[in-house]
Amino acid sequence: MIDHKKLQVAEISYPIHGGNSHLIAKASGTDPEKIIDFSASINPLSPPGYLSQLLLETPRLLKQYPDPHCSIITERISNTTGVPKDWIRVTNGSTEMIYLLPHLFNEKQEVAIIDPCFSEYEKSFTAFGIQTHSVPLNASKGFQANPISLFSRLDIIQQLGAIVLGNPASPTGKLYVELLVPLQEYCEERDIILIVDEAFIDFTSTQNSAWNLIKKKSNLILIRSLTKFYSIPGLRVGYGILHPEKIRQIAPRQYPWSVNSLAQTVGAEVILDKPFQEKTRSWTQNERNFMFEALNTISAIEIFPSAANFLLFRILDDSKPMDLYQYLLSQSLLIRNCGNFKGLDETFFRISLKERQENQKLADSISYYFSSSKNSQE
Repeated sequence: MIDHKKLQVAEISYPIHGGNSHLIAKASGTDPEKIIDFSASINPLSPPGYLSQLLLETPRLLKQYPDPHCSIITERISNTTGVPKDWIRVTNGSTEMIYLLPHLFNEKQEVAIIDPCFSEYEKSFTAFGIQTHSVPLNASKGFQANPISLFSRLDIIQQLGAIVLGNPASPTGKLYVELLVPLQEYCEERDIILIVDEAFIDFTSTQNSAWNLIKKKSNLILIRSLTKFYSIPGLRVGYGILHPEKIRQIAPRQYPWSVNSLAQTVGAEVILDKPFQEKTRSWTQNERNFMFEALNTISAIEIFPSAANFLLFRILDDSKPMDLYQYLLSQSLLIRNCGNFKGLDETFFRISLKERQENQKLADSISYYFSSSKNSQE
């Protein structure tokens, strides 16, 4: 049984983003080499084996300036996605594209963010003096988006210039395929931009992409990432899909050579690897089903269905979220608290998928924590 009064883990604050296990380990007094990091939604499968061979090219690439036009990787993205080359802009991770978006607007325009959503969207627009409006979806309704009620909430934003939607959304993993068409039509009627974050779209069927449903619409922008799916977050490579005229607007604002040579070289290779893609999608579905079923047996929490490589759950009983967080840290397990997402609070946690043995350890630890807490109250 857990003695919560004797559980001694240094008091820490929840991190703003996932994936900073060394900092959390230092703050909590935990051995960083033993921490299993469930806080960052990165594919746990090792990057394709041929990357080792590509890395041997690093000394040569370091002596050359990167291709400022990212020509090869842009062509590869076009060939594998069917998106025309002049609709693609490669960036230093998807985050660079997010911070280029405000240059498409003026300060009088406003942006609606369908929450919960990746927090950097709000930060990027507010940094440029553009007002944002959170349009939160209800957890009790499974984060469903009813077009009629959603549009009535958007109608009151008079200077609306754009709507941001995650598909799948982070941190819920919710897909909004059925919403995309009416939402895009709504944006066309109001002459505003629809921004769809598809950073996790590769973990699901690409048929769920907004590009397949709303092709060649000038008011559509897709944000994508290679780092999460291909397990190369240290290289920082992503891209945007947007009308060529909009690319011409943001291109002068992008720093020269922002995407380094190694990121371009690796990115151009991994997107051709269909066996790795198929293996990852199959593995993700199996492990997601396993974890969902394991956590769904714990009555103290509610687990939400997901189409991505992570799951969101919330605490239903009177347990303090920080107690769970610190207990798991004492077991060298790091999860992501979602209290800083609009529309959520500290009772919500996101867990990424790891290998089966690690997933089992996390599920067992969460189950033990709540069963022990229940027994201590009786």
